[in-house]
Amino acid sequence: MIYPTVAIITRTKDRTLLLRRAIESVLDQTFQDWIMVIVNDGGAKAPVDELVEAYQDRFRGRSYVIHNETCLGMEAASNIGLKGSDSRYIVIHDDDDSWHPRFLQRCIGFLDTNTYPRIAGVITHTVRVLERIQYDRVVVEGKEPFNTWCKSVTIYRMAASNIFPPISFVYERRVFDRIGYYREDLPVLGDWEFNLRFMGQYDIFLIPEQLAFYHHRLGVTSGVFSNSVVGGDSQHLFYDTLLRNELLREDLENNRIGLGYLTNISKSFDILHGQLSLITDVMDRLKRIQWLKRLLKRGLK
Repeated sequence: MIYPTVAIITRTKDRTLLLRRAIESVLDQTFQDWIMVIVNDGGAKAPVDELVEAYQDRFRGRSYVIHNETCLGMEAASNIGLKGSDSRYIVIHDDDDSWHPRFLQRCIGFLDTNTYPRIAGVITHTVRVLERIQYDRVVVEGKEPFNTWCKSVTIYRMAASNIFPPISFVYERRVFDRIGYYREDLPVLGDWEFNLRFMGQYDIFLIPEQLAFYHHRLGVTSGVFSNSVVGGDSQHLFYDTLLRNELLREDLENNRIGLGYLTNISKSFDILHGQLSLITDVMDRLKRIQWLKRLLKRGLK
């Protein structure tokens, strides 16, 4: 049986304005051996079907739409798309994100030539795109590097917090046999929890090129156009705590030092680093004030 090299799973619900951009992002890829699986998670069916139909001359049979009768949640939608497709590689392309045209070419090119068995995934650097919705169009207000500080993907740094968004991550389908799928009981942070399990068994290579675009609508904290990371800040904090406590209890029950200790210790150091950065900023300001005072004194003499 012949199947595409990569399955692109797109979760959506009542956001055809953004879904159109996601579809064009996929169609514009220089690498073309893919299938796009669009999982409509409880949203209106007709607008999605009509939008996909409008691109059939470019899809050429490389699209598949799954309609969930009710909203099952992000991770359940991902799993439905994953289990309803076949491919060698996987990538989650949310309906509000996008790619540089060479994203798949660079990622698949690496994975196809990779000779290290432990490496089962690859990411690129990401650009955060700040935007707003104005009537029936998306207005981009600015762009900034999201994680260009990251030089490699380590378990320790991942344990502190998620260091890359799903839009930048391509990985091998075979990993599901060993680590399972996404946890459907998590309304948020399902990607981070999956990444922790992934890195418990495999490594992730980094291509230091900004080829993925992570779109944020900072002024929108509710409604269909909100981001889970913006509109769900309190929910993120709640489930972040639950996950860290759950992992630590597993370590305590098994009398071991594992991900539970690592996620909590690395988080503590992450917080400490942030506090030290604030102190450093204050010290720098005080030095500038002292310098200005000395300059003024000299001027008055």
